[in-house]
Amino acid sequence: MPEWVVHNYTAKNFCNLPEDICVEINRFIDSNPLEHDVNRIIINGHWDPEALLYLAVVIYEKWGYNGLKCMLHHNLLDYVHKLATTGKYGWLVRNYGAEYAINDIESFVYKVLDGIVNDFSPILKIFESGGGIYEVVQKIESGELWSVKDLKSFVDALKEPYIIDFLKDLIKAVNELRECMDLCVLEVLEVEFYTQDRFRDLCPICFSPTYGEDFILVPEEYRPKNLAFRVHKKCFEELTKKLESSQIRVLTRRGHCARPRPSLCLLA
Repeated sequence: MPEWVVHNYTAKNFCNLPEDICVEINRFIDSNPLEHDVNRIIINGHWDPEALLYLAVVIYEKWGYNGLKCMLHHNLLDYVHKLATTGKYGWLVRNYGAEYAINDIESFVYKVLDGIVNDFSPILKIFESGGGIYEVVQKIESGELWSVKDLKSFVDALKEPYIIDFLKDLIKAVNELRECMDLCVLEVLEVEFYTQDRFRDLCPICFSPTYGEDFILVPEEYRPKNLAFRVHKKCFEELTKKLESSQIRVLTRRGHCARPRPSLCLLA
């Protein structure tokens, strides 16, 4: 899984999340190695909604909206890291770089986000239209909603007095994460590529070796974990000037700086 510093850096800088809450969420999710990510059951881009519900309700009750969003962000980054380090996507990232796998990995992430909205919007609609737990259970038993393994625990989660606010905030958090997860995905993939011994010496801007030349380590937050990138000083200075004068456009489809590395563009 990504180092916590990557979780915190991307959450704060790309998704505008409070770092202090994300630190607590990271610790909460990863605190028990025997149950690590036990509720992140994502198969082929679909997060099991029952597993998500039980975790999300606990997070929401203690940390509210920002905690809920930090939890989603944390688990999505773990999912991205798994895809980027195993199987065919891991092979592509390790040997050729982020651009060879990012489109497919992004697609899985956005499929997860779409699935959360599709799974929980019908339940919110039932509650908002005056229905309750009975109507939700009827929909489940008739097969109109997703299946539930533990109906008693599911009903207990739905009877919380804040359930409508929770469902609204869950969908809101998903929609906001749509606007920043592309940068987070790219950052995780770039970290995975450039921290390999054979590529660690490469400048991510010009892709030439930094050995024997003046370079800086960025971002500073990554230095303690030896994850910072070696960037030629002259490359960084040129990038800064170009960004300031708008001579180049390094934008994603959502209007954010993406290549070279999102974190470099933040610092330039």
